[in-house]
Amino acid sequence: MRICTLVIFFFLGLTFMSFGQEVAASGPSKETAFPIALYKAATSQSQNLYNGRQYYVYDNRSEEHQFFEFRKWHNGVLMYDGQRFDSIPMLYDIFKDEVIIKHFNGDHILLQSEKIDYFYVDNHTFERLEAGKHINEQMRTGFYDVLYNGKTRTIVRRVKQRQEKIVDKMVIALYPQKNNIFVKKGDRYYGVGSKKSALNLFPEYKRELRKVLKDQKIKFRKNREVAIVTIVETYDKLARP
Repeated sequence: MRICTLVIFFFLGLTFMSFGQEVAASGPSKETAFPIALYKAATSQSQNLYNGRQYYVYDNRSEEHQFFEFRKWHNGVLMYDGQRFDSIPMLYDIFKDEVIIKHFNGDHILLQSEKIDYFYVDNHTFERLEAGKHINEQMRTGFYDVLYNGKTRTIVRRVKQRQEKIVDKMVIALYPQKNNIFVKKGDRYYGVGSKKSALNLFPEYKRELRKVLKDQKIKFRKNREVAIVTIVETYDKLARP
């Protein structure tokens, strides 16, 4: 009887040991589950941000480049997939109209443009605007630099074209930049490239707007963007009810 009892306890012990191993193998204990959940919650946003395709820098030996302002990384602010991220090393490829960020391991990550609401870098705020929704139907969907965000909004589409020239039997890439400025009056945007076209948008205040440029000594041809923003901002003040 005593031997039989010992045998029963022996098999019960094996059963409990086996059950304990299955629980340990099936998942974390209560002590470890909570920290793991916290880690997943804290990193879920950044994992979404760094989940893009790898970007390969092209024409990296050319003097001119495809990026906005600088070829080097600059920290910026990014609104991506409904979440805001600060101090993110980024580059803006103007030629392809794409935003690139730097991964922790040094890789270049290409973000999905449709998930970007806006990004701020080098004192410029770029918003992604869709044709027929935020801008005119004939305007191109993409990132626009917001120069003035008042009632009469002013934006600029910065583009680069890729050109090639041969020097000493080597192909050199050139990236001339062009800036297309648009002023929103009412429900539509109007392209503005000259002083005349800017003033014609506000015919009732032409005299006052010319005077502002003269008083502030702003030369339109030398400082086109500053001149247009000054005209638009002054108009908003004069037209204020």
